[in-house]
Amino acid sequence: MGASEVALLDQLKDSMVQLAFVLGTALLLGRFAKAQPSAYTLGLILLPVPLLGLSVWWPFLATLALFYTPLLMLLLLIDGFVLSVPARYISLSRSLGDKFSIGQKNQVSLTVINNSGQSIQGMVRDSLPPGLLNGGTTPAALTLPVSVLPYSFQTVSYELFPTHRGVYSLAQIHCRYRSKLGLLWLGVKGGRPDQIKVTPDLRRVRQMRLMASRAQNAGELQKRALGLEGTQFSGLRHYFAGDDIRKIAWQATAKQDLPVVRTFTHEVEQPILVLLDAGRKMEVRVNQLQKYDWALNTALAFMGVAIDRGDAVGAGTFSNRILSSVPLKTGRRHLNRLLDMLGETEVQPVEPDYEAVMLQFARGLKRRALVVIFTDLIDPLASRSLLASLRSFSRNHLLMVVTLADSQTIATAEAMPQSPYEAYQKGVALDLLALRRESLMALSNHNNAIVIDASPEKLDETLIARYLELKRQNRL
Repeated sequence: MGASEVALLDQLKDSMVQLAFVLGTALLLGRFAKAQPSAYTLGLILLPVPLLGLSVWWPFLATLALFYTPLLMLLLLIDGFVLSVPARYISLSRSLGDKFSIGQKNQVSLTVINNSGQSIQGMVRDSLPPGLLNGGTTPAALTLPVSVLPYSFQTVSYELFPTHRGVYSLAQIHCRYRSKLGLLWLGVKGGRPDQIKVTPDLRRVRQMRLMASRAQNAGELQKRALGLEGTQFSGLRHYFAGDDIRKIAWQATAKQDLPVVRTFTHEVEQPILVLLDAGRKMEVRVNQLQKYDWALNTALAFMGVAIDRGDAVGAGTFSNRILSSVPLKTGRRHLNRLLDMLGETEVQPVEPDYEAVMLQFARGLKRRALVVIFTDLIDPLASRSLLASLRSFSRNHLLMVVTLADSQTIATAEAMPQSPYEAYQKGVALDLLALRRESLMALSNHNNAIVIDASPEKLDETLIARYLELKRQNRL
């Protein structure tokens, strides 16, 4: 082996030793300062290797490399332990609501507090468990940039769109920020682990109850138009413009020497039984949510309005057996019990046993009631099975069957095909809609059963409007 080759091997050994020292320094920083080299630093660490290689032709580069490595190590230590903001001066926290509504955008806020005299720039990261969507994707973690001034704080927010009910756990928050010289990424972990409880869409429930409450306080003409005028006498009051003159109480008017009208309200404590199909057909997703979740949101909004109006409401869920049951009861606290019971039910991958289940629910009704059944009908065979089971209610009760229209199938059937494949899709969609119409027609002709088929977004409004109309017509 020649002298030049021996010299080259010695230089390579020296470069490896220097590289080991630098990497050891980086590990030391990572252990005690929670730091990682930046991409810029990784390039600086590898710089002595080509310098030593070129020193075969230019010997002074070996001397430069010899002093370069200790200098870089010193700069890393100073940058990590002296110049930069220690992790203890940075605190992290997370803010979120007690409950998240399924199918709605729910905000999560992350706060970074800087208690030092230096600005920090970096990013804050929050982990996302499966089932919580953010912008239509499911990332394992979400990273947001932050820039916090000295002795200040910054709050950044993001939105979660949960598509499953349940309880989800969030780990601690991670924050990475640049060191003073930009050679390192420093890390800090903070904030407490949190749990998110995803419930049915309570915002929509409150919205529908508020709309119904405002309508109930409208004038007489509006009440008649909205179906909010009852038939049970409730009292007398002075006449206002727009009141029906047929309701003037003439004897009271003569005594008061002012026009007085009779007021009416709906009969209270009328039984309403809400049944939700939790069989396999309700597992299908429409606009990212299961049909069962759309039905559950609608059922809770409807039951909230009915409870506000004094009716006794009960509910149950079923598949091939009864999964849960809540007895008829009045009072606004009863809605919380309905929410807790129904919100725990999950869809079962089995065919519903309509006949056996409906018979059991019918035995629990002692007086005439409105029975609202949320289900889905794909073919005439399923509708015939449901028709046979409705005999348990048809003689003594008013039936209402609620189904969710598939807006995507409707759009495919109405679209103009641009290719043979799209024409095939259109034909399949038309066949499905024809079968569905046949099933719904059979239900509507069965013992005056009321059928409601609407898009998921309009289902609650349609159902509540129909319920108020039935109250006005005194059909309950």
